Amino acid sequence: MAGNSAQRRTERLLNLVVYLLDSPRGVNRAAIRSSIEDYRVSPSNEAFERMFERDKRDLRDLGIPLLTVENPSGAGDNASYSIDQSQYELPEIVLTPQERAVLVVAARAWEQGCLHSAAAQGLRKLGVATTSQSLPPVATNIGANDATFEAVYQAVHDRRPISFAYRNSGAATAAARQVDPYVLVSHKGAWYVIGKDAQRDDTRVFRLSRIMGSVEFAGEAGSAQTPPVTLGQMDISALIEPEQDVVSAVLRVRAGAGNAIRRIAHTVSHVDENWDRIWVREVDFDRFVSQVCGFGPDVVLEEPADMRAAVIEALTTAAKAHR
Repeated sequence: MAGNSAQRRTERLLNLVVYLLDSPRGVNRAAIRSSIEDYRVSPSNEAFERMFERDKRDLRDLGIPLLTVENPSGAGDNASYSIDQSQYELPEIVLTPQERAVLVVAARAWEQGCLHSAAAQGLRKLGVATTSQSLPPVATNIGANDATFEAVYQAVHDRRPISFAYRNSGAATAAARQVDPYVLVSHKGAWYVIGKDAQRDDTRVFRLSRIMGSVEFAGEAGSAQTPPVTLGQMDISALIEPEQDVVSAVLRVRAGAGNAIRRIAHTVSHVDENWDRIWVREVDFDRFVSQVCGFGPDVVLEEPADMRAAVIEALTTAAKAHR
């Protein structure tokens, strides 16, 4: 009941704002009462007055510039109410060429991703062209499977519980989880969802790349637990850091290839005229698997065995998807 009451109040405030914005000359109490349903069905004048006075305070607390103009020459209550549109509307946004370029580059990061349409729409609203001959093409890895990211993003947006199979750091198999998602964050190139873990009855962090299979909705929109007020005070990086797998690896890299891996090499040895063996230290497990896959046949991961298996699995899955 409390949720329905809050929703009804929000709808009433929104209707009041829309009505007042559509009446720039101002309207009196009687007109407002006859036009807004909750006011119109008030059981008495006193009930309407209490509700209207409370709503006026709420609008002003929200920063909406509600104006009241008294008419002392009129009989009875002839005060009129309106919203100062010059204070209500956002000022025109003026972007420098450099700022426009940054926005275009950011939108291009989603060019092949599930937020492509939203990014393009955002640029259009800002009046920014999505193409520019002077900008180089952007090659970026958002770091999350599109289907997984889109489902989690939608669940966070709709406050909808989700369930999925999740492989913990260092675990060989995945376990079923049900989560009320609070927020989706990116940290050091990887995506995480922070939410209430139903099994553990506590706030937990889940790395999207460790979600095995599909993400399923486990409830209706709005049914997930709301984020605690303390969430904004939490050190997000401190929550996420324990979820990272940091490992060392040994690879064979084709001569003249794999420059990104060569730059982080701890040791390089010559195998033959075609191959070098490279040791890297303290790399993030999931990100490095993705990076190695991007080099195709030019890079062969030899150790550790679980990372090698993850590379083979990722390449096999990609090959099946493109058949």
